[in-house]
Amino acid sequence: MNIPFNNEWKRIAISLSGGADSALLAFLLCQKIQTQELHVISHVRCWKTKPWQKWDGLRIFNWLQNRFPKIKMTRHENFIPPEMEWGDVGPVWTDEYGKQVSGDNIELRSFAEYICHTHDIDIYFNAVTRNPKNVDFKGMPTRDVDPNENNGHLEYMEHMGRLAAHPFRFIEKSEIVKEYRRQNIWELFELTRSCEGTFDNINYKSYTPDQEVPTCGECFWCKEREWAIEQSK
Repeated sequence: MNIPFNNEWKRIAISLSGGADSALLAFLLCQKIQTQELHVISHVRCWKTKPWQKWDGLRIFNWLQNRFPKIKMTRHENFIPPEMEWGDVGPVWTDEYGKQVSGDNIELRSFAEYICHTHDIDIYFNAVTRNPKNVDFKGMPTRDVDPNENNGHLEYMEHMGRLAAHPFRFIEKSEIVKEYRRQNIWELFELTRSCEGTFDNINYKSYTPDQEVPTCGECFWCKEREWAIEQSK
């Protein structure tokens, strides 16, 4: 996979959830890092209904630290109130760039901008991928994009005087899973979680860190993950 990298960069940032896409991108960056600092941006989301999400991301961060002990890693944790999530309110705000978005969209972008400015980050990475082309799991329409002569900035651009890279922007999840196999890091893949379902018997009152949580098998993320696994064999 083509991951932009320049040894002259001093500080690199990446958004890291508990999902397979960002975990793989973080791993591939760690393979390239020599003396650079890695700043990991994570968000606590849906803390009442899906409290395990914080620990999903932390589990991946700890795995990376153990695998690459010589890299200086700093984790920055942000909190997004559930009332601001797209699923609760929809696109009810206009951000500073004139887009109609939900509160979580603003939080995700703005916090990344804040971290990049505060810590003088050279380049920020995000692992957003493309929806599968030949199946329709009702994913986010904004991810149904193929590269053309006018949208290269979706992969690599300058933003607020710094670089921003989305190297998986035109890549389907099946290619992500194939890369896990090629890199022989299936153990990392199995630590990741994609499901966005909720469960009546597990919430912020009953959940304990690293408790095993089932998957719903019905959400877009579950369907995409299972499809990608099958495609990668």
